[in-house]
Amino acid sequence: MSESREPGNAIRPVDDAASGETSRNNKGCLWALLGSFGCLLVLAVMLLVPVLLGYTSLNALLGTLQSTITNIVQPPAVAQTTSTQTIVQSVLPLGQLVSVNVQLAKADIHVGVRQGALNACGYFANHVAVGAVEAGVDLTQITDANIVYDEVRDRYTLILPAPQITSCRIEFIRQYDRSTTACPVDWDEARMLAQVVALEDFREDAIEGGILQRAEREAAVALDSFVEALTGRPVDITFAESDEVTIPPSCQSQPPEGWSFDPATNAWTKQS
Repeated sequence: MSESREPGNAIRPVDDAASGETSRNNKGCLWALLGSFGCLLVLAVMLLVPVLLGYTSLNALLGTLQSTITNIVQPPAVAQTTSTQTIVQSVLPLGQLVSVNVQLAKADIHVGVRQGALNACGYFANHVAVGAVEAGVDLTQITDANIVYDEVRDRYTLILPAPQITSCRIEFIRQYDRSTTACPVDWDEARMLAQVVALEDFREDAIEGGILQRAEREAAVALDSFVEALTGRPVDITFAESDEVTIPPSCQSQPPEGWSFDPATNAWTKQS
């Protein structure tokens, strides 16, 4: 304990312990301040050394610092997408998936025409025809409801529309073995009638031969690989059931104007 004297006042005691405590606190703050400056100095040296050695430029260094600070203050937005919508949007551009093309040929397509009194001007001809029938799956009918994800098994289920006949066409037809007649006849009409018969036979033969079942198998193989590559997960493909076969316009034959087929006589008749 020491004493201090102030002018005009009595002697006031001074606490040496309190004075020493204050001095130690001031020294602690000073060391903390010097330590902070030291850390900043070390950081500055670490940043400037690559610039001085030529490993980077000052502008690049400042750009990196600015990018780091920006990412901390304003982190980039993160978007999440659903695989289901991705699958739908990826499959739809494929449109109508034609998975099976069957080539067919038919010879000796006989067309007989009865005309005139007692069929005096009747005629006939044989024909050979080559054509094709195609079947596939209409992918434009697929929606989000057709795709189910099983989290437990970690796999997708894709429900596809039932396969349908997509197109029919006659690629070649030739007429031969024409009958002899003294009447003027239109052989081209006989050829068109043979084309009607060939188109209908090709369509029915393809359906009975299992073209729709084969189209189902081919579509499943193609889309299984496509969806698995798109999502990285396995997929089960099933098909909706259909009670009837939809026949497209290209598979519906149209006889020449005025002609009709009589199943009772198995002959074509032209209305006069």
